[in-house]
Amino acid sequence: MIVANEQKAPAGEPTVDGFSISAKRLRGVGEIVSLLSPLQFLEIAQSGDSLALIYVESRDIGKNPYLFSIIYLKPDGIEINYTISPGTSPSKRRVAILRYFINLLSLMEGAYNINYVEVLQIVESSLKDLTEYVSASYDDLYAMYDSLKTEHAQARKKTASLQSSNDLFSIENMELKSKNDALVLRVRELETYSDDVLMLKIQDWLGEHNNEINLSEFSKVHKVSEQRVESVLNRMVQEGLLRARE
Repeated sequence: MIVANEQKAPAGEPTVDGFSISAKRLRGVGEIVSLLSPLQFLEIAQSGDSLALIYVESRDIGKNPYLFSIIYLKPDGIEINYTISPGTSPSKRRVAILRYFINLLSLMEGAYNINYVEVLQIVESSLKDLTEYVSASYDDLYAMYDSLKTEHAQARKKTASLQSSNDLFSIENMELKSKNDALVLRVRELETYSDDVLMLKIQDWLGEHNNEINLSEFSKVHKVSEQRVESVLNRMVQEGLLRARE
């Protein structure tokens, strides 16, 4: 049985990275806190008319935050800062943070009027990062990238003409989510995964199945052998990404 767990930090000082987007807050601070209150792992701090969402993933030997992210929800924008542990690919870490951030945005639906042009640019940039983990041919990846790039250009033209309507911005957001979901499905259809991709699939599965994994069911869904899944799980435990439930 495998469960997600706050990990012991490796040696060395982490580096810091981040990104920000323009956004206009549409709901009060108290309403946003209520929307996020079910997330028990999240620490929420208020400073004036802004909120800081703190997620500590691991601590050092002195129990100080080591691997963590802080999302600042401001009246006129959202800023995301996060740490990267030594030896970890910055692009892999950015993809994980972007996934976490988009999930938070879905919980805060209606709380912000987002600048969708900037969001699209971040998504487009993340596609380049994904090439590090997906074991697909160059032609397949380029076809996905080129398709989304074309859709991105079309969305930018639409966004320019819809600046004055928040309702129409919401439509653009739904289109973006559908495109992102379609891309995820297309990537999942690829039958050959690298170990790094399989680790991401396992982490996604744990998040969706109460931190538990059924080897037989997971293997059938992702078309990989149970032996390989077990081998990757052992590797994740050895590297401190997961721990075995006693």
